[in-house]
Amino acid sequence: MRLIAAALTLAAAAPAATAGASAPAVSAGVSAREIQIGSAVSVTGAVGSAPEGERVLLQANPYPFRGFTTIASAVVGAAGRFEFAPLMPDRNTRLRVVLGSSPEDASAPVTVTVDPVVKLRSQSLGPGRVRLSIRLTHTTFDGGASVSANWFMAQRGSPDFRLQAVTPSRELAPGVSYASAIVDPPSRRFSFRVCLNPAWEAAMGPAAAHGSCPHHDFRLSHAS
Repeated sequence: MRLIAAALTLAAAAPAATAGASAPAVSAGVSAREIQIGSAVSVTGAVGSAPEGERVLLQANPYPFRGFTTIASAVVGAAGRFEFAPLMPDRNTRLRVVLGSSPEDASAPVTVTVDPVVKLRSQSLGPGRVRLSIRLTHTTFDGGASVSANWFMAQRGSPDFRLQAVTPSRELAPGVSYASAIVDPPSRRFSFRVCLNPAWEAAMGPAAAHGSCPHHDFRLSHAS
């Protein structure tokens, strides 16, 4: 699993209609297609031909995507518009909106990708000793069983990362995992990477971020 250490500006719009195709009866979009766990996403849209006061249903299909269930309802307002109260999915989730009076009329599904919250830290413990740590806030789906955390280090600016330690992760609380290692750094200024493959990995983040260690990881630079 990989974390890109840069802020992302996230936005999403309602799916575009195929050129020449008739507009769907229901269209819906989300305020963000990718969020961190604990963040909210809003679902809004419109009904092409429905009287004001028509009820619409928000349906969710969370990972492992075994089917949609209704989680909320709203009433169509002026110009056919509707909006649901914000929701906070705890893992990758597909969303759609259906007409209450005509469930076969549904919007195209929209996938919201939910990323774990990752906190990396390095702490000097004296000459030749540095504690590296990672704290992950994640879905409780599939639990938080202990897995191996692989710690790699390199001199600052060098692409040559070498394995320095392998330690177990542990669950601090449901949905919060932690791992640490005490290592002898290769230099005063260094970068480190930590790779682990938790049981919940497939339920969170984009598919491109999933893969076996050591190719997918979290990373941080340190200067002592």
